[in-house]
Amino acid sequence: MVGSETKKGLSGNALKYIALAAMTVDHVATAFLTGVPAAYIPMRVIGKLTMPIMCCMLAEGYRYSRSLPKYYLRLFVFAVISIVPYSLVVHDTLFCYTDFNFLFTLLFALAAINIYDKIKNKIPALLAAMVPVACSFFCDWGVTAPLFALAFFIAGKDPYKRFAMSNAIALAYIIVTLFTESFSTVLTSLGLLLAPILLCFYSGSRGSRSPLNKWLFYVYYPLHLAVLALIRFCVV
Repeated sequence: MVGSETKKGLSGNALKYIALAAMTVDHVATAFLTGVPAAYIPMRVIGKLTMPIMCCMLAEGYRYSRSLPKYYLRLFVFAVISIVPYSLVVHDTLFCYTDFNFLFTLLFALAAINIYDKIKNKIPALLAAMVPVACSFFCDWGVTAPLFALAFFIAGKDPYKRFAMSNAIALAYIIVTLFTESFSTVLTSLGLLLAPILLCFYSGSRGSRSPLNKWLFYVYYPLHLAVLALIRFCVV
């Protein structure tokens, strides 16, 4: 009998490393290449892999979390730590009160999943889950990311449902950007359609549970933003 640990494909850890690389590419483009479309647009397309992957991993993390309060606490602490680095890189200011970093978004996404999971009747559950989804509006990938996370949780282990639901949200987002954002934003948003394809290769295995894999994303997020902010300060 073949166990889940021997399934072929990408482990959760492998997907997180891909997300970290894509996120770094995205933030490098944001910090240094906004005036160079030939580099900026493809790099931002690559960066769009990050959000759906991390939302999928959040849904998986919720299922396997041994301590949900600690999960909330980790996200909150590192979200607060990331406020200044994120504001410096994305908005060139010490504090932006209209756009909070992605870890805050994941915090609201976790709350949405938690609420949906705890209410037995799923129609009221979905309506109640929309409260933290709406609260994420002033965050990076607000509303969209929590919807992705909910979709991944509802789809469960079914790769076809996961693919269909995430693509539906991605297409809805792209359609909205057609009427509300610039043409370059529409182009980069097409990268959202790449993530569901990549997630088709998810094996369902978490991979190694080493402390490095557990803490890497939390530490790397504010750290790489701080480094980029420092480099930009030194260069400019």
